[in-house]
Amino acid sequence: MMTTFTDWDILRNLLLAARWTLLLSLVAFVGGTLVTLPLLFMRLLQRKWLTRLVRGYTALFQGTPLLMQLFLAFFGVGLFGIDVAPWTAASLALTFYTSAFLVDIWYGSIRALPKGQWEASRCLGLTFGQTLWRGIAP
Repeated sequence: MMTTFTDWDILRNLLLAARWTLLLSLVAFVGGTLVTLPLLFMRLLQRKWLTRLVRGYTALFQGTPLLMQLFLAFFGVGLFGIDVAPWTAASLALTFYTSAFLVDIWYGSIRALPKGQWEASRCLGLTFGQTLWRGIAP
């Protein structure tokens, strides 16, 4: 027997899907923030090999389509005998994808600040971490 879909059924399914979309978006943003912070500090240290490592990371994740990253996170990891849940694979892929963009955005934001803020912190004898926490982040 065939069932017919009504407008209410379609709307109900869309609302259920929207809940999971919002949850995955939240996971991607929070996870992306946690991954971005160490990458941002590595890039701000201005060590050549660390900068190249972060640039390679951002080029890899910004330069490949998100759909391919999602497929690799689920099917590619499975090739190595590791069973990954679909939500875990999607969360990890979206987290790394988001962090690649957040690194560039936050790095540009910090570099846009006047050089005088960095110099003033250095004159006060603040360490690099204190400069970021007390002089740059606010």
